[in-house]
Amino acid sequence: MTTPIRLGGLASGIDTDSIIKQLMTAERIPVDRLEQKKQLTTWKVDAFREVNRSLLALRNSAVDLTLSKNFYARIATSSDESKVTVTATPSAGNTSIQITSVDALAKNASTYSAMPNGVTEVVDQNNLKVTRDTKLVDLNGVIPSTLSFKSSESNAMVSLDLTDTSTVGDLLTKLNAKGSGVSAFFDDATGKLSITSRLTGTDATIEFSDTAITDAFYLTNGVNGSNAEFTVNGMAISRQSNTVTIDNVTLTLNQTFDTSSAPVTLDTKPDTQAVFENIKSFVEKYNETIELMNSKYSERQYRDFPPLTKEQKEELSEEEIKKWEEKAMSGLLRSDTKIRSGLDSLRNAWSSTNVTTSGPNQLYQIGLSTGKDFRAGGKIEIDETKLKEAIESDPDAVYKLFTDATDGLLTKVRDITRDVRTGISREAGADGGLSNSFSLGKQLVAIDTRIEALNRLLVDKENTYYRRFAAMEQAMNQANSQAGYLQQFMAGGM
Repeated sequence: MTTPIRLGGLASGIDTDSIIKQLMTAERIPVDRLEQKKQLTTWKVDAFREVNRSLLALRNSAVDLTLSKNFYARIATSSDESKVTVTATPSAGNTSIQITSVDALAKNASTYSAMPNGVTEVVDQNNLKVTRDTKLVDLNGVIPSTLSFKSSESNAMVSLDLTDTSTVGDLLTKLNAKGSGVSAFFDDATGKLSITSRLTGTDATIEFSDTAITDAFYLTNGVNGSNAEFTVNGMAISRQSNTVTIDNVTLTLNQTFDTSSAPVTLDTKPDTQAVFENIKSFVEKYNETIELMNSKYSERQYRDFPPLTKEQKEELSEEEIKKWEEKAMSGLLRSDTKIRSGLDSLRNAWSSTNVTTSGPNQLYQIGLSTGKDFRAGGKIEIDETKLKEAIESDPDAVYKLFTDATDGLLTKVRDITRDVRTGISREAGADGGLSNSFSLGKQLVAIDTRIEALNRLLVDKENTYYRRFAAMEQAMNQANSQAGYLQQFMAGGM
């Protein structure tokens, strides 16, 4: 499009730019209204998505709380942790275990270069000190390709895959490889070798298929570890490891002691505080979501505070813009049916939860209720004493109230939040969603299309105004020129 010549009132003395700007301000009113509508729609999308994010966080919290460990957390104590430490799984009962003695700790299989008297370093058949670079074939004629090692992990002889050119360093690499079941250490100063099984107990072993390698390094071939030997509640027990699980209680033996010492008592009981905190955390997330939804639903709407236009913002300070937009954004979801339906469903989930148990079968009976203050909008109040008593006296009933597959609270909350989020997403989309995939997004696309069309018309309109004023200026120039000519002519004739 050709932009017309713009003469700035040179002939007429009129500020044409100012006049056209004022005219265009009036012409832009429909575009400004569309821009304001676009802004309101964008804010509405943001408000819906804020609710959806909170609902997702609530749903995730419900999913996390469903795990049984959150309701059956156990606390385990040892009367002497220097001797025995203990942990308990959620499935452990109220257990009391007494360990009267630990006669032996489980040990690794281990062998190291036990040098004869007077021998200070390991040497090869040429009487040279063995180093990492020494070839294995130089150690008393060992033939590496025939060398196998018994892995404690597989309990089978495994070839070390060495060749005639393999060195002591290669042997170390093979022994320390994953699956060998041992770790090997080489002392560069003396040429000594130490091998220790990663496992403990009698099944742990160190055994080579050829004793030449052990003879060369002064090792004992075919050594085994030993088991832990201890007495629990009068029963003698032998285990491969110092970490033992008995009745879902895991105890770790730290040192030996006999019956002359005081026995070590291990106790497990429900971790009431931990279970309480797990439930409390979920309730807080629920209340946070309810509060947000209530505020969006009942938020006051200020119709006298439409979004500011670009020109209006230029005339205000940042603080003034902030205060204005706080009111302009208020009430966008006021009385929204999806928010109302979601609130009603969530509130009903608490009151309608009724599970068949041997103990309490409704949530208010364990200290969870909406309270007496109707202004709280359905937020849940926790009676800490009552809830902790229920956790201690009947954890199974508490667990079922929350997790029952049909009537449990968490089951209902998961389903409700999913359905509400689906409805909101149809209207406002998900974070990062394409605009044409949800209804408000389609409205935004339509508004943008209309704005683009009107802006093109405004450009044409502005150009028209400039052409008209330019024509006026040209006409006035011609008139002025003619008047000047006539004046000169008349002056000359006289």
